[in-house]
Amino acid sequence: MPYTPRVCSYCHEKMAEDEFKCKSCGNLVTTKTAQPEQPYMIENDELILDRYSIVLLVLLTLFLAPVAMTIGGVMLFNDNTYKQDTGKLLVTGAFVVMVILTIILFTGSGTLTINF
Repeated sequence: MPYTPRVCSYCHEKMAEDEFKCKSCGNLVTTKTAQPEQPYMIENDELILDRYSIVLLVLLTLFLAPVAMTIGGVMLFNDNTYKQDTGKLLVTGAFVVMVILTIILFTGSGTLTINF
């Protein structure tokens, strides 16, 4: 790791990199390492769903609505608000898809007749 230039903490004279004692006043000097370019650590935010995962969730909701509703129900009880919102969307989307498929099923079978 690179070092910052050394300066005497007492008389503020510049010192060479290999010196530990100030030549002008005799004060012992400690070295400080340079601050990293990125001072804060970036967390690996695995909680955020990427586009691929969202596409898979939408397809799951369209084709396997009960499974999507179960997954969404589990996600509703998560502490993370992003996952809670995703769970709400899954449950709502699965419910809408199930209602639409039920209407199509009853209309197609002739059990429910709608005359306009």
